[in-house]
Amino acid sequence: MKRKEIVLTKETRRKEYVKKVMDSIAPHLNLKSHHKVAIKVNLSGQREIYANTNYETVESLIFYLKDRFGISDISVVEGSDGAYYSGKTTWEIFYKFKYKEVELNGAKLVNLDELPHNTQLTMYTLSGVKQVSCCRPEADYLISVVPPKTHNIFPVHLSILNMTGFVKPEDRVLVHGATAADLKKINSFKDDRFIQLLDNGGKNLARLVKEITPSLTLIDGLFGMEGKGPIKGSPVFHGFAIATEDVVLADSLATYIMGFEVDQVPYLTYAYREGIGNNRWQNIIGVD
Repeated sequence: MKRKEIVLTKETRRKEYVKKVMDSIAPHLNLKSHHKVAIKVNLSGQREIYANTNYETVESLIFYLKDRFGISDISVVEGSDGAYYSGKTTWEIFYKFKYKEVELNGAKLVNLDELPHNTQLTMYTLSGVKQVSCCRPEADYLISVVPPKTHNIFPVHLSILNMTGFVKPEDRVLVHGATAADLKKINSFKDDRFIQLLDNGGKNLARLVKEITPSLTLIDGLFGMEGKGPIKGSPVFHGFAIATEDVVLADSLATYIMGFEVDQVPYLTYAYREGIGNNRWQNIIGVD
């Protein structure tokens, strides 16, 4: 498949690094001024700030899209797991983490949980084949912005897992390869069912990201999180950022930087086999 450019930068100042990474990738983007842009953030936690996409990153990106590309139609979208599993709404999580200010900057907030979930996808689970319902981004160009995190099932939580926000809240657990009841029965990583769970989840996530593919992935690696992710963990300072129009490549490089092997993440392997993107990099723009 045709290779897309990927940028890796190092920067410790939050207000500087978005411009730095975007200046490097901008000449290679298929982004036009008339495009309707949606920025998919990740708000997994209701309290855990390092589990969530930082608002200042999104604010800087909004200003950059307006100034560099002349884009006026920008929305910030999310369907929050942190909201669903704590009995709250995505609106409450938006406001708690300063996303109300998006509207002051001329962009729109969209709660994905309120959109029609009319797309049906087949998912493999330990209890057999299940159907899940998804909504679709109302945009010409979808940008995924996530921090790098570890995950309690998959080694890493990055941009591909960020796409589960488009799935109907009660169906999201099925994307991981099991029902909620099945997950409670697995008590060891050595359990044969856990191996099957990883394989199911790998296939399911590849299926999801093939249906809803980010046009641009931005890994916000100023801070990350390690521990029992995607929300229970401790902050890790990295000071890096990744940007590319190949979501599989972005997640693969971030996985490597985090200290894992790409082949340890089943959904990266399946996404590569499906032709969604590359899971190996050659020429990286920026730092070594």
